Amino acid sequence: LTIMKVIEINVGDVVQLTSGGPRMTVDRIDHSYCHQPIRCIWFNKTDELKFSQFSHEILKVLNIVK
Repeated sequence: LTIMKVIEINVGDVVQLTSGGPRMTVDRIDHSYCHQPIRCIWFNKTDELKFSQFSHEILKVLNIVK
């Protein structure tokens, strides 16, 4: 029995890997790229802009008060 948790992720959301790590901003969602459609951007410890693509299964949306 496999139970999948469905979460809604939108461009502009602040997310984090479920295992932890830096806060990242969703920059783009590419539905044509099925395995890792969510591109996130963040700054590393030396303030260098980084980006990578992730699948929604390994991300969690953080509740950030705007």
